[in-house]
Parts: sequence; C-alpha cells; structure tokens
Amino acid sequence: MSAAQIPAFHLRSRKGGAEENMVLAGIWRRAWIAANRDVAHVEPIAHWLHRVHTEFGPPAEVVVAEREGQVLAFMVLLARREYVAQLFVEPHLRNQGLGKALLDEACVRIPSGWRLHVAATNTSAQRFYERYGLERGAADRHPTSGRERIAYHWSPSRPPWRIG
Repeated sequence: MSAAQIPAFHLRSRKGGAEENMVLAGIWRRAWIAANRDVAHVEPIAHWLHRVHTEFGPPAEVVVAEREGQVLAFMVLLARREYVAQLFVEPHLRNQGLGKALLDEACVRIPSGWRLHVAATNTSAQRFYERYGLERGAADRHPTSGRERIAYHWSPSRPPWRIG
C-alpha cells in the first residue's frame, strides 16, 4: 500500500475505558521493547497497564492517534509542567506522521513551550526530535530507573519540523 493509499488518522483525547487502557499499555510495551533491544528483562503487560492506570489520569492529558477506530500512537502531556511525559508509536507504524502530529498537538496545547526526555540509548527517537526542531539539552539520570536520558526542549521561537 502506498503512502497515498494509507487512510488518514486523527487525534482525540483518551476515553480511558478498560479496553483502551490495555491497548495503550500494549503500544507502550512494544514501542519500549523496540527502542531498548539490549535490555534483558522486560516487565509483563500488567506492569505497563498499572502505569497507564496510575500515570495517565488527571492532571495528565492523553492524546491518541487513531485510524478507523484503532489506536496507533499516544502522547501524555503534563501541561502545567510544560512537559511531554510519554510519546509512543506502534513500532510497525513509524514514519507515517503519527509522532509529528502528536508533537504538533503539544505545540498547540502548550504554546509557551515544552520539554521532554528520551533515553540516551534511543538514538532513533533523538534523531526524530532533532528533525522536528527540538533543542537538545543536558543528559541526566531518570529519578526512578537510573537510566541515562537526554532533555529536549521546544519553544515557540523555534518552528517545528525543520528539515536538514
């Protein structure tokens, strides 16, 4: 199927039902595995579902990208903290504009600017964020896992999605 034949997707706010929560947990786990192939142990789906239940409620705003009723990607915003807490795309659906559309939505919902962190080992996500126009910041350690991560920032003075 060519790109022109792929049906359009749209963004919406999370509904939060049990079935949708399980779908989000599954996308999160599969995308995390794809980005962390060197990790020996991956938590079971119950771990990810618990995190959806505990981390995706208010004040978090969850935006999903869906096509024909199927959730393809999601983003978790903490608008008051000007922070994109999570952004994950179903691994086999990358490079279809889903991540870009979610970041565009973050720019709309947090027009004053926002930041995010990405694992230092996730070089494909780093390239994506840099192509989008985010400014790379300092490296630090995640407060819970201890894994190294890189900060990125978007401000309204930097137009998104620059090529080059």
